[in-house]
Amino acid sequence: MTQDNDGHTNMTLDDAFQLGIRLYQEGKKTDARQVFEQILSHAPDTVQVRQVLAVLDAEAGQHTQAMAHLDHALEHAPHDLSLLFDKAQLLTQQGHNHAAMELVETLFAAAPTNQDILNLREQLTAKLGLQGESRRTHALRDELHQLKNQGLADEIKKTLSVAADLVADGHSDQAEQLYQTILTLEPDYPPALMALAQQALDQKAFGKAQQLLLRGSEKAQAHPVWQLLLIRAEAGLGEYASARQRCLTTYKQTQDTAFLRQLLVVYLNEANWLEASKLAKQCLRDEPERGELHYAYARATFELLKQHHQFTQDKLTDCYQIHLKALNHVKDKQANTLNAQLGELDWYMGNIDQAQQRLEALLASQPDDQALRFNLAFVYRTQMAWEKFYQANEAGIECGRRLKYHGNLPRWDLSRPETDAVLIMPEQGVGDELAYFHNVAMVVERARKVYVGCDPRLEPLLRQAFPSTEIVPISRTDGKDIFVPEHVLADMDSWVAGGSLAGLCYHHFGRHLYHQTYIVPDVAADAPWIAPLAELHQHGPVFGVCWRSGLAAATRNIHYLVADELAGWIKTMRQRCPNAQFVNLQYGECDKELSKIKKQTGVEIVTLPGLDLKNDFMGTAGAIHQLSGVFTAGTAVHRLTVAVGTPCYVFFAGHQNSDTQTPDVMPGNNEYAFSYPPMLKDKQPLLDAMADRMVNDLCP
Repeated sequence: MTQDNDGHTNMTLDDAFQLGIRLYQEGKKTDARQVFEQILSHAPDTVQVRQVLAVLDAEAGQHTQAMAHLDHALEHAPHDLSLLFDKAQLLTQQGHNHAAMELVETLFAAAPTNQDILNLREQLTAKLGLQGESRRTHALRDELHQLKNQGLADEIKKTLSVAADLVADGHSDQAEQLYQTILTLEPDYPPALMALAQQALDQKAFGKAQQLLLRGSEKAQAHPVWQLLLIRAEAGLGEYASARQRCLTTYKQTQDTAFLRQLLVVYLNEANWLEASKLAKQCLRDEPERGELHYAYARATFELLKQHHQFTQDKLTDCYQIHLKALNHVKDKQANTLNAQLGELDWYMGNIDQAQQRLEALLASQPDDQALRFNLAFVYRTQMAWEKFYQANEAGIECGRRLKYHGNLPRWDLSRPETDAVLIMPEQGVGDELAYFHNVAMVVERARKVYVGCDPRLEPLLRQAFPSTEIVPISRTDGKDIFVPEHVLADMDSWVAGGSLAGLCYHHFGRHLYHQTYIVPDVAADAPWIAPLAELHQHGPVFGVCWRSGLAAATRNIHYLVADELAGWIKTMRQRCPNAQFVNLQYGECDKELSKIKKQTGVEIVTLPGLDLKNDFMGTAGAIHQLSGVFTAGTAVHRLTVAVGTPCYVFFAGHQNSDTQTPDVMPGNNEYAFSYPPMLKDKQPLLDAMADRMVNDLCP
């Protein structure tokens, strides 16, 4: 986020001109014309643009308009030989041979050895019946061509050799100058274009590489290596469809497996993990010792597992074995990437100490890798190693996985002056934001003004909780900067990431939450769900129930329950407390699960009428405030319950040695967390332990 970033990039006129040229070279002439005409609207006397538009007009048969552009350009550059030559050509196309000849004679006098001028002079003299002059021009052109070529080949060969040596020695800038020199001697010379394109690709200048390669002749572009370079350039520019088609077409023509491997790279670049996984597996059948294929297969399998949340014992074990096998075939950067993924797999599988050892060893060898440090934060949180967790959690800001302010203002901490206006940045999700709002008061007490960025759905809740602050609802769109109102940007003196507040509180006050509870719901007395909830209380204690995330494809095998498991907990609760009543707090579509649970247990989990659990957080907080307790997964319901102060019993995946019978000590008041080994198949003992604790605490 920046103060003046509107999501658009301002181009210089030169940038725009280069864009127009590239579009023209790609055959996108209509788009190119729009770019050039836009330039003229800002700089109508730009000679180069007038010249290119003249070419476009001539190609479209609009000779009058083309001539107008050339004449306008010549007013500002009357001695420009290229403009005079273009005008002579245009006159020739229109049949104005005498007028064209006058210009050609001027050009011939200025550049008597230029091949293009000689070609046009030969053509015009023949049209005007000057056959002798035409033959003499032809002879002069051939003689000059032969003289030029006599020493050119040797000179180019020597220059190419010197340039290659410079590249090998790391002097790429000097090498590029030599390659450009070759192109002045022999325009569009394929080896020089290819060498320059390779340098551009190495520097990730993909647009430059593509332009160089498209200059090559059809014969040069037909060469397989040329095609491979073009594919790399297209993939780098995000032109994946074109890159894929080029790979498939050239492979069909050549049967060269290099194009299948390049197609695999394209799939990886565009995050098409399914196709990458299938192709890598196919290629490994033919080349089982090729390291790059093992790397691609492991990486794609890992990302596919995460993308589809396939966190089952079989899937995780299979992915783990693929990584171990791949490590026998790769090294350096690829090995580091796979080891980092293995550390994450260890965490998913509950091998918490192994995950820590693997990731810390990697971090020791690459201490500047902030993404790796941030991954360790999840390990430390599972271990409840809070000092390490809060330190590693800050790496998420540096690696871009948490939001940050991109301006020049300082980050707020408790040493900042109390005259500061502070922006608290939002975090990744509603649950995270509800967790860090416990610490907003810590900033409010030490600042002139506090702006609280949040999910728009939380605005009413926070206005009631923190009346002295200004709540700034901020919508999040992946891949785009967030929008902060101008008046906030103009007033703020410092900023702090919301998720960093707990670390500040822990370091300065020895606790995670500055205030145990901060939400006192303000709900209308005639809310339609109040009477049904009061009716349930007449029969016995009432418990809220939330068993998973609202995402249909969430990591439910690890952190959440399925309907059958929840039914087991309901049965135990009714056995221990026959009068227990249950209210649905599960946001998202869950009617089929509720129906299944009622069929299995004979117990109805009541849905409160008129309560929008997904969007109405004030109403949901009000309902939670009136419950005896809440049984929940680690979702926004968990965080909201703790913020309200209602007894909360939360379950989540821990590590292989997690004790399913005893709750962990948690920061919140009346917050009890039961953890279990992530791959635990039978959760009933865990659910029985939770039921026992809830009945002992909350049932009379």
